[in-house]
Amino acid sequence: MMYPGVDEALDAIVSTVENDITPHVDDALAASLCRTVAQMLRSVRVRVALENDLLHEDNAALRHLLEAWASELPEAARVQASEAVLAAPQPTLPPLTELQADATRLRAALVTAIEAVPETDHGFRKAARAYLTQQLGHEKLWMQDAFTGPRR
Repeated sequence: MMYPGVDEALDAIVSTVENDITPHVDDALAASLCRTVAQMLRSVRVRVALENDLLHEDNAALRHLLEAWASELPEAARVQASEAVLAAPQPTLPPLTELQADATRLRAALVTAIEAVPETDHGFRKAARAYLTQQLGHEKLWMQDAFTGPRR
């Protein structure tokens, strides 16, 4: 294991920015930017801790959604959804780069499927909205933590 780890490195950077740099900055804009940097680093820390597991879970939920509704989609959307579903990584938790590539394929298929089904009350559109609500809830976990430090 590499030490210091990501958490320790980010904590040290945030501490340095907040405790050693910001108090000595006289320019209001520069001080505000220092606080913004610290907040963004907090966001990165949470994201590093959660992104693999949450992206894996989100991809599985989206794969299930596309699989469940593929037969009701127009042909082009059905083909893209089926290809994205079948391109699943191995069952073990893959590296982040593979998860990100999988997410890109799946989300492109979702956009195509949503655009192919214009009726907002269609069951697929409702299921897609429910998925997006869950997915945005996951992202909130690392976005929210960025705003726990000093406010700008």
